[in-house]
Amino acid sequence: MPTFPTGTGPGAGPGTAPGTGALRVAVLARRPLLVTALRALLTQEPGLRPAGEAASWPQLRRLLDTAAPRVVLIDDSDPGWDTADVLRALGSGPRRTAAIVLVGEGGRTGSGGPGGRTVDAGALEYLWAGADGFVLQDAALSEIAAAIRAVAAGHAVLPPPLTRRLVDLLVRRVPPQPDPPRVSTLTSREREIFDLVAAGMSNGEVAEALVLSEKTVKFHVSNLLRKLGVRNRAQAIVCAWDQQVLAGRRGGPF
Repeated sequence: MPTFPTGTGPGAGPGTAPGTGALRVAVLARRPLLVTALRALLTQEPGLRPAGEAASWPQLRRLLDTAAPRVVLIDDSDPGWDTADVLRALGSGPRRTAAIVLVGEGGRTGSGGPGGRTVDAGALEYLWAGADGFVLQDAALSEIAAAIRAVAAGHAVLPPPLTRRLVDLLVRRVPPQPDPPRVSTLTSREREIFDLVAAGMSNGEVAEALVLSEKTVKFHVSNLLRKLGVRNRAQAIVCAWDQQVLAGRRGGPF
């Protein structure tokens, strides 16, 4: 389990509760049962702490300014906001806030009009808009807690059924490209790290695999994200599959 700096020492960062080291998590949702369940989770789960609940984007924006959450949970089934717009706005803010989208049961997202869109199509848009992970709305609370910790540690979180469908969708719609221009700009070390990041490794795991310091890995990851034109690790994973960079190399899902 990852560890996080406390809110009182010199290593403290935004999104940690003062004096506890707990991750502060904000919620954008209006459904009473969902809000109640998430509030209970964030109150009772060790290492997590509620940073507040919002029923609209303006309310969430105020929470970002006043509570500085590390992670935001977004209910995609609510028609009161456009999830993609919220994700883009989060990505343009002054501090890094990870975002998890709670996607609808039965394989549909909720913000694409009557009946919603398929999760496959919606998830691709949300990944490019800046989502760090997805959790099915009927998932156990323990899965949501695990996803919160994972995205805070730098992982991309995709439920296995959604991962498989996204890979199939990308393979069907995108012809193989042996050496896409953006990827060809990476140095050999950046390309090596990119392959491991696209396979789902965290910075710590990459550092261990390549016998590097985690600080060095973070430096290379920042450079390769910039060169690829993506904002986070989730987008880097989609980029890898979208351009068929990893086709035939690892033979499995993310």
